[in-house]
Amino acid sequence: MPAEQLKIPSLCVVALIGASGSGKSTFARRVFKPTEVLSSDFFRGLVSDD
Repeated sequence: MPAEQLKIPSLCVVALIGASGSGKSTFARRVFKPTEVLSSDFFRGLVSDD
């Protein structure tokens, strides 16, 4: 089965929406650079440090 190719315009915002544990963060790590991902889990850790 050939891999599907994702085409995203250079200037855009991509919002990944889904249930907890559905693979949004895993998908983001595979497709985007670390500097291109804003993670609510990361920011929650900055605010509450837990």
